Amino acid sequence: MNYFQLFRANPGILSFGILLVFFSSLGQTFVVALYIPDFMEAFGLSSSAFSRLYALATLLSATTLIFVGKKIDHIPLKHFVLFVVTGIFFACLLTAASWHVIVLFLGIYTLRLFGQGLLMHTSMTTLARYFTLARGKALSIASMGFPLGEAIFPVAVASSIGLLGWRETLVVSAAIVLVVLFPISLRNLNALKNIKVVEGRREPIGGTAATEPDEGRIWKQREVVRTAWFYTFAPTVFLVGFIQTALFFFQTFIAAEKGWSIEWMAGSIVAYATSSIFMSLVGGQLVDRYTARRIFPFIMIPLALGLVVLSLGSQLFIAPLFWLLVGFTGGLNSPVSTSLYAETFGTRSMGTVRSMFTFVMVVSTALGPVVYSFFLDRNIGFDQIHYGIIGVVLLNMIFILARSASKRDSIQ
Repeated sequence: MNYFQLFRANPGILSFGILLVFFSSLGQTFVVALYIPDFMEAFGLSSSAFSRLYALATLLSATTLIFVGKKIDHIPLKHFVLFVVTGIFFACLLTAASWHVIVLFLGIYTLRLFGQGLLMHTSMTTLARYFTLARGKALSIASMGFPLGEAIFPVAVASSIGLLGWRETLVVSAAIVLVVLFPISLRNLNALKNIKVVEGRREPIGGTAATEPDEGRIWKQREVVRTAWFYTFAPTVFLVGFIQTALFFFQTFIAAEKGWSIEWMAGSIVAYATSSIFMSLVGGQLVDRYTARRIFPFIMIPLALGLVVLSLGSQLFIAPLFWLLVGFTGGLNSPVSTSLYAETFGTRSMGTVRSMFTFVMVVSTALGPVVYSFFLDRNIGFDQIHYGIIGVVLLNMIFILARSASKRDSIQ
């Protein structure tokens, strides 16, 4: 069953997945960053002061996610989704109404928790649980919400801030959540009652059809973190979030170091969106054919190659080529990682398991800009930083391959 057939057969649940990922953009760095100059001006914050506030809010949201994310395993999905959607609605309003820096902190904390964290978590957990044979393709389709958000939200938010102001833009965002995300989510959730997804059959691997995994055992978070698999997978989850967030955060500084205009750097990110979409679709097919376990050790190779390219020179063509390669890893990451958790731990406690890895990812997005700043403040340039990261990525890949060779295929 190809992507078009899969979507036609399951439009409700897949639209639900795309929509939640799309609206997670409201709490992602690439949207929140557009408000930073206005936040700093309104509250008299320096760049370093806001960076600390943002990192602390993100770390707190990651910690909260550990406790909230697992609840999707224990309460009706409709109730959980309404809680998350209500949360992002009030997060926008709280940030818009900020009258003190403490309120601003709480606003950013809730934007990060409900946007970056729980909306994405809810979408991926739900689809991983509903789909088995076409899990990779389903997660790839839902992941399309992310590049769509990258294409639409920055332009819309930046234009709205220029025309209306930052507070008014956040109110408009809340209104869109109320009139678009609320009713469509409710409609799709009602359609999910007693749904039986249509997936076709799994393609054979090496001439032998793969067996369907069962739902697995019930996991507690402390049990997840005691497994060797958690420490095998977590470093890659951390590195992907850490590196990509830092690259987006410092894109204008990288451009200045290379002698590129900001417009050229920003325009080159189109290559990231394009390759991310393409590789997400490819990744879903690879997962369904070969399993995520076989793909996962190699997902960071394009990102490492992108950093190599970026470090080799300052010619104009390097910028789009660099972002193209980074986008390959970005596109692979979501469908492969979520499928990997389902293959390894089962789907019965998918929310519990995924919340732990989402915590790792959110922490990494908070630390990326901070660690980069630490080295930059000591006159260590981007190329030197990236040489070190390339080495870490290669060591991590070797570690995963070695661990995977010594472990069983499942711990269910």
